[in-house]
Amino acid sequence: MKLKQTQGLSLIFYILLIILSTFSTSCEIRLRRVTTVYGRVIDEAKQPVDSILIFLGSSGFSKAGITLAETFSDQDGNYSFTLDVPKGYGAVTVGIPYDQNPKFTENYSGMKVFENSQQTNSCCSAAIGSKTHYDFLLINK
Repeated sequence: MKLKQTQGLSLIFYILLIILSTFSTSCEIRLRRVTTVYGRVIDEAKQPVDSILIFLGSSGFSKAGITLAETFSDQDGNYSFTLDVPKGYGAVTVGIPYDQNPKFTENYSGMKVFENSQQTNSCCSAAIGSKTHYDFLLINK
């Protein structure tokens, strides 16, 4: 009798283990697609610039150029995206669309980009599932 109870409990244990491992694997895969991009928009005087539109878009071969999210810099110049990037997208980019930013086109002639506090000329990709920091320094006209 004890042997049958032990076998029954073992079977239940293994079934629960399979269910939990499947659930945790799907959660783990989902978590790996959550991508955070954040930073700050400042001017040459190191003052925050608010109300600048920033986009998070797709990059890569098959789905390049699709806007996934947009936000504006706040009064302290900060912006942040946290997005569960849909399957099918291999990477994302962050940027400031000049033509959709009246404040930018009226006051600034360009920008410098900093990734993790280091100036970069290769702007501005972020790996899916990562946390990436990009600051934008706007150049006055």
